[in-house]
Amino acid sequence: MPGRILAGIPEENLSPTSTDAIWPMVVGHRGASAAHPENTLLSFEAAIRAGADAIELDVRLTADRVPVIMHDANVSETTDGAGFVNDLTLAEVKRLRAIGRDAAQGVQAEVPTFREALELVAGRVVVDVEIKNLPGEPGFDSPREEVVERVIETLAAVGYGGDVIISSFNWLSIERARQVRPDIPTGFLTTASVDPWASLVYVKSSGHEYVLPQYPVLLEAGVGFVGAAHMDGIRVGTWTVDDPDVIGRLFAIGVDAVATNQPEVAVPVRDRFRREGSADH
Repeated sequence: MPGRILAGIPEENLSPTSTDAIWPMVVGHRGASAAHPENTLLSFEAAIRAGADAIELDVRLTADRVPVIMHDANVSETTDGAGFVNDLTLAEVKRLRAIGRDAAQGVQAEVPTFREALELVAGRVVVDVEIKNLPGEPGFDSPREEVVERVIETLAAVGYGGDVIISSFNWLSIERARQVRPDIPTGFLTTASVDPWASLVYVKSSGHEYVLPQYPVLLEAGVGFVGAAHMDGIRVGTWTVDDPDVIGRLFAIGVDAVATNQPEVAVPVRDRFRREGSADH
């Protein structure tokens, strides 16, 4: 199997996540969410123990403006409660219990604040903070982007010294992040309905460091797309892949980071590509 393709671009010319990062990277999507309640400290810890290089987590604001970790606007999707995150206070959110899906059914855990998640993972993995502030959702406030402001305030309040990326499907969110903290890398997420080449044009023109298309269209765009991104110093990540064969195909065309619900499946594939990359050099 071939090693990674970087289109002849030296690693130091590409966007950093960490000064110590080794590529390619495995990102625990909402932690190790296939086997644990997603977006919980339990899930994040499991992803780290499985060998993930990064964890991805989703941030929303409570009614009293505290950033908490929750993917869906309606808490009934992943907890034993009901209602929208932005209508509940932190105290009310803390009374909820996150309930695992699929293999994690029957397991319960507390909904963490963003601060609690940072305190758990500091110095251990990269943190990909996905900002949840989309049109049509309750509490949507672009271009204000208060959730971005609160995330950055929390990073400062805890003196967070770890590696962090801010990403979103909402380009206004990552542009606001760049306004407030231009030193924090940002990434633009897109679904399979969006042409990745159009995303790359936007990312390049706006100064973001990561282009993050959904994996089916990224595979279709292929090595030419990845090489073009790397030529512009932009890293390429994708989501959400649990099939080791597909993960291998993505790493083989030079993709820098793959988000997965099962980091224990992806880590051996990553390790194989790292060894082959070292051998190539």
